Amino acid sequence: MSGARAKSFGDLLDDLISHEQAERLDVGPAPSLQGDLLDQIERIQASNAPLFEPSARQAYLEPTLAPEILEALDTLMPELSTDPHDIALELGIGSLHTVADLDRARRRFAFENHPDRLAPHLRERAAERMGIANGLIDTAKATMAE
Repeated sequence: MSGARAKSFGDLLDDLISHEQAERLDVGPAPSLQGDLLDQIERIQASNAPLFEPSARQAYLEPTLAPEILEALDTLMPELSTDPHDIALELGIGSLHTVADLDRARRRFAFENHPDRLAPHLRERAAERMGIANGLIDTAKATMAE
């Protein structure tokens, strides 16, 4: 194969599509993939052309809550402590003796405390808590490995 040129991904797809169509029924020429998909994506991104109308983008923005509503939410939500000792107690690290137990504790904590699962005004503190929890679990795993 020293003289044969390597086929592009598009050429391979063209061959595959034409082979499948020939097996099904003769419907004319096979479609051809023109251009490189990644080149097209980069071209669109470089043009900074909006992909959606402003009204469509607006529908997916985070709602802005009034300060009094945020205050009311804070009174309903438990205080999210960033003290490593409190987080270690929430994780139950002292009673976990295997890596599998630590992994389960990490998943449970993430399920209950991940920033994406909380109200927008709590996300910064939740991200800090997740970082502390991950650090505590990683330290406990490293201690087990020694």
